[in-house]
Amino acid sequence: MQNAAVAKIFNDIADYLELADDNPFKIRAYRRAAEAVATHSTPIEDAAEAGTLLEIEGLGQATAEKTQEFLATGQVRFLEKLRDEYPLSLLDLLHVPNLGPKKVKQLYRERGISSVEELQSALCKGELQGLAGFGPKTLQNLQQGLLRMAEMTKRLPLGDARRVAANLVVALNSSADRIEVAGSLRRGCDTIGNINLVAQTNDAPSLIETFTKLPGVLEVGEQTDCDASARLHTGIEVHLHCATPRDFGAALFHATGSTQHLAEANQQAAARGFELRCDGLYRNDEFVAGAPEADIFKALNVPFIEPELREGAGEWEAAASGVLPVLVSLADIRGDLHTHSTWSDGTVTIRQMATEMRERGYSYFAVTDHSKALVMANGLDAARLRAQAEEIAAVQADFPDLKILRGIECDILRDGTLDLDDDILHELDIVVASVHSAFTLDEASQTARMVRAIAHPAVDIIAHPTGRVLGVRPPYMVNVGALIEAARDSATALEINASERLDLRDTHAKSAREAGVLLAVDSDAHAPRMLPNMALGVITARRAWCESADVLNTKSLENLMQWLNRPQSKPL
Repeated sequence: MQNAAVAKIFNDIADYLELADDNPFKIRAYRRAAEAVATHSTPIEDAAEAGTLLEIEGLGQATAEKTQEFLATGQVRFLEKLRDEYPLSLLDLLHVPNLGPKKVKQLYRERGISSVEELQSALCKGELQGLAGFGPKTLQNLQQGLLRMAEMTKRLPLGDARRVAANLVVALNSSADRIEVAGSLRRGCDTIGNINLVAQTNDAPSLIETFTKLPGVLEVGEQTDCDASARLHTGIEVHLHCATPRDFGAALFHATGSTQHLAEANQQAAARGFELRCDGLYRNDEFVAGAPEADIFKALNVPFIEPELREGAGEWEAAASGVLPVLVSLADIRGDLHTHSTWSDGTVTIRQMATEMRERGYSYFAVTDHSKALVMANGLDAARLRAQAEEIAAVQADFPDLKILRGIECDILRDGTLDLDDDILHELDIVVASVHSAFTLDEASQTARMVRAIAHPAVDIIAHPTGRVLGVRPPYMVNVGALIEAARDSATALEINASERLDLRDTHAKSAREAGVLLAVDSDAHAPRMLPNMALGVITARRAWCESADVLNTKSLENLMQWLNRPQSKPL
């Protein structure tokens, strides 16, 4: 399956074009193609052989031809030409926080720095002092950026890890009676250090042999009769544990963790005269429970604790007291309040997006294209927003069962004002405000900027409040507690962005929920293939102990419209 290899080629091309300061629309097209291939559910070579590459949303003529070229020859001439101009290691520098394409190119041309290691060495030796644009503050930010980058690259984002695990389960499914994902991935952590699988089988040695010989395995680690570890070509380590039907539930329980949750589980068991072992719950060496997993909780006289809550953060006490939350589920989501179309940087029309939303069973969705400050994304000014309203009305006429909300993702400018005038903002059904610039402001300035925007009477939701992109960009410096307080005081919702951001993160979302702030779980979809990411946002909300009532877009259309038309008592 060459999907990952082809996606990497397109991302590399986009990176090189960024270094060359090429057309931003061309760069974005390659990014879309990379995402389309990476998330395509079947081998890309099958589509190439069938002649259906152009049917994959996100691929155009040029990217389809390059896909064919790579599959036939093992390389892409256009990429090789770009590599002749810039060394491959230079691309790694683009992922250093606080270091953009222009500065990367400057470092290469003026100091000969072409890798992360060379940058670190130059910083340590003081060799960048005096270089134009690299003052003391910039150099300090670069040091911090390198430290953050080292931490980010150790773990795989949740969405990526889920895709890897799903492929493994499919590959092993015919060799086992049952396979379940465990560990931090089952708990829904935002990033994953390794993937844990638990398999039910009566022939563990055969299953382990199949596992270690999978095409994606780079190297095999420790191996026993019922366990094996392997590192995949993606770099992530996978651990497989084989269990019998009798102890499968106990094995899944232990492999799910977390460490603190298991420690407290052992305390709960001991207090009731049990011993919790890896293969089951025992009393005086007599087996009591081991499968299904729910039987362990039943024997401990507590309700089942959902995997997302198993972090040793009060879930056992809540279970014993009968106050575990009824966690929000994907089925509770009534609509999506942050999406994009071809009016800005989306890949499909409003009509196409409406069709997808109706197929998902939603009652409503908001068209929230970017505002004019985001030139690279073809952001809308007031005139284009009013023109867009005509298209929304025309599409709405054909979708009587789906409310299409007229909205905007409005940039929060450096001083906290909004990118569009109040008159046009108050014409809209919904205003989502967000930061896309000046990420390096100090904490006080960034916080003041966002608090001012939260207080604006037209703003309904603050999107991706800390600005992080998992595995790519760390959050900017901002006092999240102050944002939560401001959102509470002004009845503004904060977003759990379900794309590659998962922002707010679970702990911040939990603090917001506890403060009485509504959370909007949104896909931020720029293409229909991103709509399933809603599941990742719901997982994050569940980790924040959210019930349906804590999430804005679980409301019925009638109740949502009442909330959007709430009295605007915010101070200007």
